[in-house]
Amino acid sequence: MITALVSIALLALVVSLLLSPIETLGWWAGWYGQGLEDPGPPAPPENRNGGPEPSHFLLYLDGIANVGGYHYHDVQALLDGLDAALPHAVVVGSVMPYSVRDVALVAPERPLSRWWRRMFVKKLKRERSPLSFSINIRNLYQVLVAADPRYGRIFGRGEAQVMLGALVRAGYRPGSGVPLTIIGYSGGVQVGLAAAPFLRRALNAPLSMISLAGVMASEPGLDHLDMMYHLQSSTDRIPFWGQLLFPGRWPVARGSHWNRMLSSDRLRFVNMGPMRHNGPGSYLDGATVSYGESNLERTTRVIVSLVHEIEARLASGGLEPAPAVEAGRGAVEA
Repeated sequence: MITALVSIALLALVVSLLLSPIETLGWWAGWYGQGLEDPGPPAPPENRNGGPEPSHFLLYLDGIANVGGYHYHDVQALLDGLDAALPHAVVVGSVMPYSVRDVALVAPERPLSRWWRRMFVKKLKRERSPLSFSINIRNLYQVLVAADPRYGRIFGRGEAQVMLGALVRAGYRPGSGVPLTIIGYSGGVQVGLAAAPFLRRALNAPLSMISLAGVMASEPGLDHLDMMYHLQSSTDRIPFWGQLLFPGRWPVARGSHWNRMLSSDRLRFVNMGPMRHNGPGSYLDGATVSYGESNLERTTRVIVSLVHEIEARLASGGLEPAPAVEAGRGAVEA
């Protein structure tokens, strides 16, 4: 009986993997209509804190536990902290990174929406159920689609449209030159890199990325970033899977997008100290305290400081490496 159940589960995983590009290809083929709805006119040129026209936009792409339309409390705490600490910027966190149609897993139009809602409730209750991990598996497959040379550009084009719509609704004016920084968590980094070439072309503005424990391939999108910071803990092994699974990340692939950026001064590493990838003790855990502050406070503070550093580099022409950050392969203590 157990053998039969395991066989069925493995078969389901394989079938799901083979079908994972269907939504992307269906979007490209027009199966879902003419594309996304018009994002509508831009919001008034003031951010939510009532200040002047924003001088920076931050776009957050969540990890593979995301269901779209909702944020877990720790993610929301991060977004609120960034919003409070950066009154001159607009923080956009409404994007579903794992759907080129920007359709939440729990949306009624999805055939399996009832299943995803039940799994989402289990996650909110912190139930350690293998079934609730199906959300992560489904979204992980979308990360693989984004990294696949056959489908990645289509996926990136669709997600770029989703991101652009969210930015316009938040008040961004394409062509204004206002810088955009993508903050990706885990698999959200790969999604952001797949969309980067299209976003750069659409916005014609400075584009940077802050990778929080990002899992990524050697993407052409790296060539379109003015700056990239990779935040990682020495005790978090998940990001190393990206180095293992994607040959473009291997040292022998000297001409890859990743290794070219690694040898430049546009890539920096930030050591976050002992933190887990998710759950208790993670980067967004507000209860675990180290170095006199919670992990969530530390992560928020580091990201805020990096946003200021990006702005300083842009103001100075972006040529000189920041004095607090070592170039190339060196790690930076947060």
